[in-house]
Amino acid sequence: MGNSGVSESRLFLTPAAKALYLRVLTAEEPSPPPSPEREQLLGVGLIAPHPHREAEYVALDVQETVRDWQGNLQAMASQLLLEAQSVPSQLRDLLTAWQRVHPSRPGVGVEYVTGYEAINRALTPLLDSCQKELLTAQPTGPRPAEMLALSYQRDLAVLGRGARMRTIYLPSVRSDGPTCRWAQTVTEQGAQVRTSVDFNRAIIIDRRVAVVSVLTPWEGDGRAPDRAMFVTDEGLVALFGSIFERDWVRAQIWDGSRQDAPRLTDGHQRILVGLSQGKEYDEIAEELAISKRTVASRVAELRSLTGSANVVQLVYWWARNGG
Repeated sequence: MGNSGVSESRLFLTPAAKALYLRVLTAEEPSPPPSPEREQLLGVGLIAPHPHREAEYVALDVQETVRDWQGNLQAMASQLLLEAQSVPSQLRDLLTAWQRVHPSRPGVGVEYVTGYEAINRALTPLLDSCQKELLTAQPTGPRPAEMLALSYQRDLAVLGRGARMRTIYLPSVRSDGPTCRWAQTVTEQGAQVRTSVDFNRAIIIDRRVAVVSVLTPWEGDGRAPDRAMFVTDEGLVALFGSIFERDWVRAQIWDGSRQDAPRLTDGHQRILVGLSQGKEYDEIAEELAISKRTVASRVAELRSLTGSANVVQLVYWWARNGG
C-alpha cells in the first residue's frame, strides 16, 4: 500500500465503504461497479482485483491493512513534525524584516504567560529566531537534567548561527558537574559565562524581546506557578538590557572549571539543618546556645561560601550538597 493512497484516504472509512467490504468478503458482491466506496477500499488496501477472475475483487487481511495504515500515518506524522520544527528557521529573515517595519509601540508589547510548559512553548520560536545576541541570567542554581538538556540544544543552535551568547549563573553551579560540562561546552563554542550572587532573572533575544519573571505576588489558589512576562516594548527591552549589563559587569568570569563545594564547620551545618526545617533565627540561636546576631552572621558567611543570594537559595544548596 503506497503513501499516496493513505494520504488521500486517511479519514475513517464511510459506512457505505464498510458495507461494500463485507459484501466482497462474503462473495455477495464480488464485482462491485466503479464507486467512491470501491476506490476508498482499493486506496487503503482492503480489497484488490481478483488474480484470476476479470472484473472481480477479493477482500484482503484487515490486520495487515491496520498495520500498514498506521505505519504510513505515523511516518507522515513524523515528517510533518520535522517540517513544523523547521518553520521558524525558514521564516527567520521574514520575521526580522516584519519586526523592523512594525516595531512595538510604546505602552504595548507585554504579555503574561503562566505555567512552565506554556512559557517554554512561547520561548521556543523566539530562541529559534535569535540571530545576533542571546543574554540569559539564571539565578536558580543547578538546573534539573531535562532542563539542562534542553539548554544544550537551544544554546548550541544559537551559537551555531553565529550569534553571541552571554550567561550569568549563581556561584553554586561551579561545584555541579553537569552545569560545569555545559559551561565548558558553550564556552568552547564562543559563549561567555559568569557567576554572581545578586542579579535578576532574564532572557533577552536580539535586544528585541525580553522574558523576565513576574514579581507581583501570586493571588490564585495553591502553590504559585511559574510566571513570566514576554516584553517587546522597545523602551522596556532596553531597560532590561541595561540591568543585565550592570549585573554582567559585577559578575566573575567562569570557564566551566569545577570547584569543590566549600567545607563547612559543625556549627554551619547545624544552622543549615535548622533552616531546612523551617526554623527562625531565634529558634536556632536557642538550640545552639548562641545569639541571634551570631546566627545571622553565620548565615551571611554561608551565603557567601555557597554563592546563595538569599536564604531560600541557601537551603536549596544544602538540600543538593549535604542536607
